[in-house]
Amino acid sequence: MPAAAVAARPAARAARAVAVAPAAAFTARRPAASRRQLARQRGGSLLVYANWGAPVEFAAGKVLENEREAEGPLQRLKVQIGGAASAYTKAGQFIQAKTSEDGKPGFFAIASAPGADKENGTVELLIKSQPGATAEQLCAAESGSQLLVSAPMGKGFPVDSIPPSDVHTVLIFATGSGISPIKALIESGALQADKRREVRLYYGVRSPAHLAFASAIPAWEAAGVKVHTVFSEQGQGYVQDAFAKDNGISDWSGVAAVLCGQKDMAGAITELLTGKGVPKERILTNF
Repeated sequence: MPAAAVAARPAARAARAVAVAPAAAFTARRPAASRRQLARQRGGSLLVYANWGAPVEFAAGKVLENEREAEGPLQRLKVQIGGAASAYTKAGQFIQAKTSEDGKPGFFAIASAPGADKENGTVELLIKSQPGATAEQLCAAESGSQLLVSAPMGKGFPVDSIPPSDVHTVLIFATGSGISPIKALIESGALQADKRREVRLYYGVRSPAHLAFASAIPAWEAAGVKVHTVFSEQGQGYVQDAFAKDNGISDWSGVAAVLCGQKDMAGAITELLTGKGVPKERILTNF
């Protein structure tokens, strides 16, 4: 929803970054004056005040699993966030996490569906390692490592605005680690694929070795989502190229889209769809 680090912002703007960056992992890059934070302890939590927005409360978390998911490198982490998991209600939300009290938090989209493991208070993350960033520290964390984590944040994907009664076809576009919140969306059932004419996922990465959650694709297709993989290193171009070349859609009046990944991809797809008459309010992101 590009694998780069971007500036930490208020929750709404941070959620935007989750959707357009390739690794769905972000760290603060602000001038020193605007990065100042004041922290105090409250019970078992660390309350951090950033002078550009509301306070974010961090509590103890733990890495339960950390496994290589795909080349990138992309790591799949299962993280225990405790009772904060109850705040995860919509696919597309994210958490902030860091490895120490004075560390810079990273913003990570949640890959597991809401409520998937609510009883144990765990969520799944897909993280691309980036040198010098919080993402690199998390990708190297061993099982049992302690973290500081926020409750799930952001508005998620507003798919309730595109009910099957109005939208017969949903087109999903994801690149790189932007597949993380898309996995959550598909597995949540919120798309109601069984009540629509068609739901498609265009999923672009460099090569088959870079395809995260490849083992989940058969289940997604069984749930009614037709998956089109696009491998740029095999001369297939990018997802926008694959879609523009052959989309087979004749009735655009009931079409909507969900985007998560590189900014250039999101811009190109938005231009293609609006050019076909798809209203911008039916092109959804999680920011």
